[in-house]
Amino acid sequence: MPIELVAENRTPKPQPKPQNVNPFAQQRALVEKNLSQVKKIVAIHSGKGGVGKTTFAVNFAAALAIGGKKVGLIDADVDCPSCHKMLGLTGRVMADANQRLVPMNAHGIKVLSVGNMVEGENSANIMRGPIMFKLISEMLYKANWGELDFLIIDLPPGTGDNPLTIMQIAPLDGMIIVTQPQGVALVDAMKSANMAKRLGVPVLGVVENMSGEVFGEGGAKNAANELSVPFFGSIPLDKRFREHSEAGEPAVIDKEIFARFSKVIQAIGL
Repeated sequence: MPIELVAENRTPKPQPKPQNVNPFAQQRALVEKNLSQVKKIVAIHSGKGGVGKTTFAVNFAAALAIGGKKVGLIDADVDCPSCHKMLGLTGRVMADANQRLVPMNAHGIKVLSVGNMVEGENSANIMRGPIMFKLISEMLYKANWGELDFLIIDLPPGTGDNPLTIMQIAPLDGMIIVTQPQGVALVDAMKSANMAKRLGVPVLGVVENMSGEVFGEGGAKNAANELSVPFFGSIPLDKRFREHSEAGEPAVIDKEIFARFSKVIQAIGL
């Protein structure tokens, strides 16, 4: 009797869906260990450059420090660092006996910026992704931050490698989106919020910067409503920000400007 050949059923068996594995899990573990004495880690982000994100981050950190909080600030824009200039820091970052980076101090804030790690402030920071990743990682896991109430991270604008790296390796408690009042604010805020959502970072809310006659007002509030997140208030366009920044000091040393940032801090609930 002839043997009947039966074709083997080669339909592939359903495979379990891959888990959302963080490719930087090892670095994340190092960062979490190093920042174990930091109570809150908050990132400041914008969908594009030119909206005054760094000016907000520096003065936000300074306002918290004036209010009696222990505050650290990381300038994570390794391409074009500027936090150190706004705070009058001109020295070089040093390492301690254990080869850990020692943050510099300015206006009651512990600060790390690549601007204090290069030979000259006018030198172009020409570097590829791996070098940027190393610098950002070391500011997070190789720096002696000690005990802090808040570590503020001034993220680079956009949705590229650098902000992506930080959102993956830093245990962020949330992100504040800074944008201008113009109609395009909605688009830029959406980009920031979408990136945060995809990476599991809570969006705390939106701040409107440069509000006033020149750029108008209300765009950031509309963006916050569209995103269903809180609107934390407006910071007006004011020449005092430029004057204080060029003098190497935060504008919140001005009582009126400090009062505006205090309202934002109260709205956030910090």
